[in-house]
Amino acid sequence: MSVVNSSTIVIKNATIEAFNLGSVTQSPRTVTALDLEAACANLLFEPSGKVPDMVLAAVKFVLTDYFTQAHQSGLYNRQIKLWEALSKIAVVDVKQLSRGMFQKVTMPVYELNFKTSTGQTLVCALVVEPLFSKTVENENNHAQLDLFKDFLGRVAKLQARHGDQVRGAFVFFDSPFPPAVLTHVEKATGAADPVAKFDSILPAPYNTHINLIVKLHGSPKNDGQADADGLENDEAIKMGGQLFLLHPQLRRSKRPADASGNNKAQIIYKY
Repeated sequence: MSVVNSSTIVIKNATIEAFNLGSVTQSPRTVTALDLEAACANLLFEPSGKVPDMVLAAVKFVLTDYFTQAHQSGLYNRQIKLWEALSKIAVVDVKQLSRGMFQKVTMPVYELNFKTSTGQTLVCALVVEPLFSKTVENENNHAQLDLFKDFLGRVAKLQARHGDQVRGAFVFFDSPFPPAVLTHVEKATGAADPVAKFDSILPAPYNTHINLIVKLHGSPKNDGQADADGLENDEAIKMGGQLFLLHPQLRRSKRPADASGNNKAQIIYKY
């Protein structure tokens, strides 16, 4: 695979003096839900060139939804280096991939490098658009897993070249999330362990946290049973048509956090 199109998304704070992601990571235990909301609302996303909607949504998810979920659930304690790295992101390089030896065919598949102002890549992401996800599934049952492994190969090269500077990787697929990819990650990260599953660390040569995100569609079932992605009915209602952190799977407290921070979300282990 090779790169055929590229663009960038610049990340800025709307108001430099206002509360921001760096303010949160400097003192996470004193931050309230309102502080988190203010920090995320202060972010500006400025694409240069044509950036697909799902790619922009993925970038926003990482820097707002994941960042917030990690803090509220306590996941940031398990993925602290990745979580702190997000506050340092200044630009996201977006690369569209192609396939074919002699005649290049563009794919709706994108690799994202989240970089600091000095050009260090701290986070990588793979974004597979819905249409292509279905196409490769029909062509080859292993195509999605191969695509994922190719992405990991490039992460490994970055780690070898820059001394394990990549703090985390995110993978975005349409619903239903490819079972082969989920199984591969669960085995590699020791997801059977009730603690290690939240660390979600890929071993050498990757040495980085990995998080899997699924894009949900349609109406949830009326019987309250979990859908094909293992998400319970109430979560599917809230996140229907949205991006959802599938692995590691978290459950938030149903009580809304107040400004004093007294109501804390919790992680509930699901077996």
